[in-house]
This record gives sequence, structure tokens and C-alpha cells, in this order.
Amino acid sequence: MKVVVLRGSPKRGGSSDTIADSLLEGLKKAGPTEVSDFVLNDMNIRPCQGCESCMTSKDHKCVIDDDMHQIYSVFADADIVVWATPMYWGYMTAQMKIALDRMEALAMDPEKYWVDKEFVPILTYRHHYQSTLGFFERVQDYFRFKLNFLTFCSMDQDTRKDFHVSTKPEKLEEAYELGVRLGSAISGQSHFTRVL
Repeated sequence: MKVVVLRGSPKRGGSSDTIADSLLEGLKKAGPTEVSDFVLNDMNIRPCQGCESCMTSKDHKCVIDDDMHQIYSVFADADIVVWATPMYWGYMTAQMKIALDRMEALAMDPEKYWVDKEFVPILTYRHHYQSTLGFFERVQDYFRFKLNFLTFCSMDQDTRKDFHVSTKPEKLEEAYELGVRLGSAISGQSHFTRVL
């Protein structure tokens, strides 16, 4: 099974990364897994210029020559796409949004790039995540991908202090189990349960 992971956090090892890692652990337990892992903050990805070349050219190729083409090169063959991002001001990070905007070049061929893929948005937040989740739900009808999301509130509502997902092993287990379930379905194997 082939997996693309898009990491939108500018910080390494934060809660969205940690949840993604648990999901990957579950996927790998379910069967052979080829992971293309992208830390968007470390990549040279320019914003979409709205030139519409991807809409009008024969091959729908984006004319911006940057690191986004690394993602394009593996996206079509992915069985699972993980979108791991914290929420900044109630929405995905700028790093994730820039990459998402550049997906316009792939939107011209839904059958090749989107239909029947498993999409797993991993959304960590303090107050709100619904706008980003709402985005995926809105475009799901057109692109016909399967949607499984994981959310995690990283702020104690009583003390208003932040905490890392590593303090909530049940959330990491949820991500692991989702990985096993999705991976097993794709690779055709029976469901594994991890003994802690």
C-alpha cells in the first residue's frame, strides 16, 4: 500500500506529527507500506498564482517549478493521503493551505488523483477545527474520496494550558487502530489488535 503524508506543522514532533506517526505504525502493521512523507515547512512550495495553466494545458501540469512536483509525482498512486495539521486561527496552517491550493493541478483529473483514495485529515486544535473538516466534507462529493478524520484538542479547557498528545495514549491508540483498519482493508488482510 502507498501512503502520502503531508505534515503542515512548522514544528517537528508536535501533536499532529505524533498522531500521524501512530497512524503510520498501524498501517505498517497491516501490511507492506511505502510512505512518501513530506514536511511542508521544509519544502520550497510557492503559492498558486491563479494563472490557470493547469486548467487549460493538455497535460494539466502546474507551471511553477518547485518542490510541489515531488508531491505530484506520488499522489496519483497513493492509496491513502494523510493531511496532518494543527489549526491556526481555526484553520489549517499556511504551509498546508499553500500545498492544498496547488492541488488545483490535480483537480482536473479526479479519477486519476482523487476517487476512492482514503483521506485522513489529522486536525489538532485549541478551540476550533470545524472549518478545515468542513472543507474536506464539502469537496468529498465531487472528488469521491473516502474520509476518516482524527481530531485532538490540545488545550485543557479548565486550566487553558496546552498539552501534548503523548499524555493521551487513548488518542494515539485510536490513530493506530485506524491505521490497522485502513491498511487491512487495502491490503486485504484480517484486522490486527495491538496488545499494550
